[in-house]
Amino acid sequence: MERQELADKMTVFLRRALANKAAEIKPDVPMRDQGLSSSGRLEFFTMCEDEWALFFDGDEQDKVETFNQAVDLVMKMLSEK
Repeated sequence: MERQELADKMTVFLRRALANKAAEIKPDVPMRDQGLSSSGRLEFFTMCEDEWALFFDGDEQDKVETFNQAVDLVMKMLSEK
C-alpha cells in the first residue's frame, strides 16, 4: 500500500475520532493539540487495528504524537506482516 493511500484512509479515521469530518489535519502537529482526547486516541488506533489486522502495544501508541508518526508506524507494521 502506498503511503498516501494509507494516510488518506487514516485521515478519515482521525476525523471520526475527532468527531469532526471537516477537520483540517495538520500532519506534524501533535494530535492532542488538534483536539484528540485520550478516548479519541484509543478510537483512532482501534480503527487502524481493525482495518489492517494490527495490534499496537501501549509503548508504541505512547510514542506517537503526530499524525505523520502514526502513518509511519502503520506503514512499518504493514511492511513487517
